Amino acid sequence: MDKWWKNGVAFSCTQCAKCCSARDDVAYVYVNHGERQLMAKELQLPLATFTKRYARRAADGKYYLNFVDGHCIFLEDKKCTMHHIKPTQCRTWPFWEEAMASKAEYKKQVLDFCPGSNVDSPVVKADDIKKQINETEDAFFEV
Repeated sequence: MDKWWKNGVAFSCTQCAKCCSARDDVAYVYVNHGERQLMAKELQLPLATFTKRYARRAADGKYYLNFVDGHCIFLEDKKCTMHHIKPTQCRTWPFWEEAMASKAEYKKQVLDFCPGSNVDSPVVKADDIKKQINETEDAFFEV
């Protein structure tokens, strides 16, 4: 592994909810079939009802949670009401392939945006970062 993050990256979520809010043209949270099923069960709704009420299907066939007033529909008072079953995309932030592509991209997408990235510790190990990148990419293949 010859990545800029081979020695790990300091990160600690501050639960500021900035990543749950729209930023520029980014206003979506991808949810695959399994994640929608889990959320539907949590809300005691049939999957079709959950999907119709809380998600939308994009042209690429994938589903995304609705955003309301500039933030994820499940964000209330800066807290995620689905935190215990949050989608992979949320759980693996900021360790996404596109954000980890280079130091410059990480600075642009994460350091300049997320207060949890401006810490000295704890350091997330490179192996854990790679696992989260892979988990995120794998989740996107499930429709």
